[in-house]
Amino acid sequence: LLEEALLGGSILGGGDDSSIDDALMLGELALKINSPVLLDVEDIDPNGTVITCATVTCPHRKKAPFANPRAHVRSIELLLESGLQRPAALIPNECGSGGVVNGWLQAAILGLPLVDAPCNGRGHPTPEMGSMGLHLLQEYQAVQAFAGGDPTQGTYIEGVLRGNVTTVSAMVRQDACIVGGLLAVARNPVKAGYLQENAAPGAIKLAIGLGKAVKAVRSGGGDAVTDAILSVLPGEVLCRGRVDAVDRFTAGGMDSGTAYVGEYSVSFWREYMTVEHGEEERLATFPDLITVVDAETGMTIGSSEIASDMDVIVIAVSRRRLLLGAGMRSPDLFEPVEKVIGKKMLQYLDL
Repeated sequence: LLEEALLGGSILGGGDDSSIDDALMLGELALKINSPVLLDVEDIDPNGTVITCATVTCPHRKKAPFANPRAHVRSIELLLESGLQRPAALIPNECGSGGVVNGWLQAAILGLPLVDAPCNGRGHPTPEMGSMGLHLLQEYQAVQAFAGGDPTQGTYIEGVLRGNVTTVSAMVRQDACIVGGLLAVARNPVKAGYLQENAAPGAIKLAIGLGKAVKAVRSGGGDAVTDAILSVLPGEVLCRGRVDAVDRFTAGGMDSGTAYVGEYSVSFWREYMTVEHGEEERLATFPDLITVVDAETGMTIGSSEIASDMDVIVIAVSRRRLLLGAGMRSPDLFEPVEKVIGKKMLQYLDL
């Protein structure tokens, strides 16, 4: 089911720029070692501890980051060495193009199950959006273990940070930039009972089902893939046409900008954020899922890849139709988005 999970994740990523090749490598390695067991949230003791597995990248990296599979397992080991008891299970941080398989390798090697309750059922630009609302709990102390970098270049680092969710997340991202682009992270232990209301139960199986539908028709090109997506996720095609121009800039260390398709504009900050018709009509607003499909090949196009002269199909699925974590219900987390893309978000959302 690896291919299906990655195909579904590339759609639910909503334009994220995670490396599918890296995710495929990790997933294949995990399957060679021991196929991970996927449990429903109801199948696990609500008092058991669950750890989130993630990869944190430097947004303004200039080359492909070094990714050692060993670092993913080491991040879990560091948490255990810091005093955390062996967890009952692992979860991925999101259902994005690469994030959907976060935790597979760790689960395979350490003999731990995965829970189908990722922190968020779609891709998101900031770590806080994938923290399941923990950033709002004053009594919660985040603990994040990280490992990564290239030992042959003297850039390998590892460590454990404790403190406020926002502060610790910012420090880990800074460390990712120092070592050249990527760190494996094990973070934010919670009791499994916390996942039911604050994570996105069922999102991994949704990604797999979405991937199966797309895999069956992708040879038919963009129209066939679009129909397959909309057969699983009730949504609509907002526009179709050739990309006239893309205004791109870096904000908050992440790829940002706007793509123009005829009378329509699609803004992005890592993920696609808004779709507008003309200057006044808002058609979709993150966390609505906005996915761009190549009209010829049927492949999804990430925000870092979209370019002039591409023939695209822009799809939107209402947030009400998605499986979303508590981070998508926190108004404060949308304020940085408004500042970066220069567009109102909260007035279009009923959070």
